[in-house]
Amino acid sequence: MSRFAVYCDWTITVLKCLDGEPPPLVQFQLEENPIEFQKAGIEPSCEVNKFYGDLLAEVERSRLKERRKELYRKFKTNVVCAHVAFEEIRSSTGRVLKLRRSFALINKALEAMTDLKEYDDRHPVHWFEVFPTQDVRSQLSPEELWYHFKLESIRVCLVFLVRLLRLALPECREMWNECEESLTVDVWIRQFILDSPRAREVKFPEIDFSSPPGEAGQHI
Repeated sequence: MSRFAVYCDWTITVLKCLDGEPPPLVQFQLEENPIEFQKAGIEPSCEVNKFYGDLLAEVERSRLKERRKELYRKFKTNVVCAHVAFEEIRSSTGRVLKLRRSFALINKALEAMTDLKEYDDRHPVHWFEVFPTQDVRSQLSPEELWYHFKLESIRVCLVFLVRLLRLALPECREMWNECEESLTVDVWIRQFILDSPRAREVKFPEIDFSSPPGEAGQHI
């Protein structure tokens, strides 16, 4: 199963490496040679903005608490800006350091989603925040509806992150391919865990590049 906290951990680790810190593992060695900034396969920022704009419109029309709306806006803004930052790399090749701004903005987006997850844990969403009237029926609880909404929002962000990781760490291409596949299969929601990287009780495992995150019964 894939864990949100591990993607957050990877992002922070890459930023530290870009800032000159030694990699925590030999496998996490950033590419030193010039890389190709392949735009193929990366969603254009205008399409990403449209996707998140539609979702944000739903959030704004809802009766969700203002703090949830505020954090979702922050998440959306940083994901879109991360795509814009990647598009602003005009050269076709260059040093991996040119990806730092995109990684930094993705990190801010993940931090906003972590804040939202932790807020939701402290203040569970109520039925009146997601249903227009008490008479509306749904097979899912308010918590489940909001949780699925957040996961669908996270997926586009994480797919982009994985594609950046593939550029920055091409030696681990097979691992990133498996990560992307795990985020795009139909059953991905059942295989994904939205956990907090700040939880004190969570102990992150070492990054195992031999085990795909989408395999049943296995964790990254």
